[in-house]
Amino acid sequence: MKINFIKTIGFRKNKETFETNLYDITSITGGNTKGKTNILYAIIWSFLGTNLTGDEKEWLGNKKSDNCLVELHFTDNSNIAHILVRYKNKYDNAKNFIILDGKKVNQKDLQSYYKDKKLFLSVLNPNYFISKKEAEQKELLDKYLPEISIDTVYNKLDDTEKAFLEGCPQNITELISELNENKRITETKITNLQGKIEYAQNIINSTVIEEEKTFEKAEELTFARMELSSINAENNAAMNNQKSIVDDLNTKIINKEKEIQELTTNMKNGKIKYLQLKSEPISYCPTCRQVLNTEGKQITINNMRLELEKAFETKQKLDTEFMDLKSKHAIERCKLHSLEEKTDKVKEKHIKELQEQVKLLEQEQLEVERYNNTILGRKQTADGAKNDISIFNNQIVEYNKLLDNIKKSKEVAQKLYINYIEEKMKFATKHLKNVSIKYYKVSKDDGVIKENFTILYNGNELKTLSRSETIATSLELCNMLNKVANTNFPLFIDDSESCADYNFIEDYSNDTQILIARVEKGKELAISDYETNETMPVAA
Repeated sequence: MKINFIKTIGFRKNKETFETNLYDITSITGGNTKGKTNILYAIIWSFLGTNLTGDEKEWLGNKKSDNCLVELHFTDNSNIAHILVRYKNKYDNAKNFIILDGKKVNQKDLQSYYKDKKLFLSVLNPNYFISKKEAEQKELLDKYLPEISIDTVYNKLDDTEKAFLEGCPQNITELISELNENKRITETKITNLQGKIEYAQNIINSTVIEEEKTFEKAEELTFARMELSSINAENNAAMNNQKSIVDDLNTKIINKEKEIQELTTNMKNGKIKYLQLKSEPISYCPTCRQVLNTEGKQITINNMRLELEKAFETKQKLDTEFMDLKSKHAIERCKLHSLEEKTDKVKEKHIKELQEQVKLLEQEQLEVERYNNTILGRKQTADGAKNDISIFNNQIVEYNKLLDNIKKSKEVAQKLYINYIEEKMKFATKHLKNVSIKYYKVSKDDGVIKENFTILYNGNELKTLSRSETIATSLELCNMLNKVANTNFPLFIDDSESCADYNFIEDYSNDTQILIARVEKGKELAISDYETNETMPVAA
């Protein structure tokens, strides 16, 4: 697009008619407030009906005029000449009109020439784009950068990297966000498990386990109870028959005791072998002495445990039978004793003695049981804590494996994202010289890549630039947007005297119209062809 001629009536500073030609490279000079920027206002208002920031409500007519008009002669990108006229009444919108090539049109009919309001403002007004928020800048540039298939960038990864991603992600930023969340969750789980291990270890360290006590007078207590319960039973049966019964029971007790002792010895030996098999790093079959693998070892341990449990049940049965025999023996012995002749006074004294004996023995037994229950509770707590630590350590190992995989997947995903952005930005960067654009930033705290849009000039941010550097930056961006969007709108270089060291004409004038505004103190507005230096009269 090229603007060839501008005519204004009642527009901004000019109440009367103002008109001028424009050239491939137009020089606009004059002192401050002489109307240099009016040229830019007129171009933008004629196409958009707005001021330089896109505001449609601001009245751009002269303060002393109720009407304003701009007539614009331009050549579009197909080299077709057009005449555009926009008129506005200060008080009556019904009188407003837009005429293109002699025909009345509406705003939508003009859009094919300026393409996009924000784009048009960004190219013609150097201050528009850099004054916007980063998100708006990014949105506009993204709109005109060509779409790049993520598959193209993904296929440049090696097979190992691809394996971590488990296929080409269609939304790479969403994947990175998910990986960051998974990493945070996994690290939290590991931290929680480490806290649980520390707590369990404190329990173990603070638990003192003494030896259990044995109540060694159980038999004495049993006999005393039996004798006490049957001392008053009088039986005049023959002593010989009762003695025979007592002797028979005594023999059975001796045999049962031997059987229990033999089983107890076997259980102790079996338990030693069971514990050895569990603790040995290399285990052998207790029968054939062959080396057991992990599965065989576990089966053997389970079988040995079952045998021990079965033996324990058998011992419990034998113990019960033994106690039954002892009980019967005591009863029958008491019956035998009761057959002996005793006086009532002797019986009464003997009963009191037995009652006192039972009371003392029961108290002693209760104290032993309470003590042993306390020791058992401590032991169970410590054993539970040890088992928990083993489980927690195994879980930490698995979570660390998962965390390592997540971190590697994240590294590959971030690499893919960076490569994708850089591939897409190639279409913009080839039109930039000293300006660069960062589309992302890496967090120093956690290494997370976050979307970002930062404009730099020779590596420096906008807020640190000088006036001339800011102008150079804005023009470089205007030209880049012009090229990326393939619009070829004119470039307006304002305050060019501040940028004497920059050769904008050489950089941008190849196929783009350039309007150069320069302040010349005390001079009236003058517009000339930069190449011929021929100054044309300005009608105002």
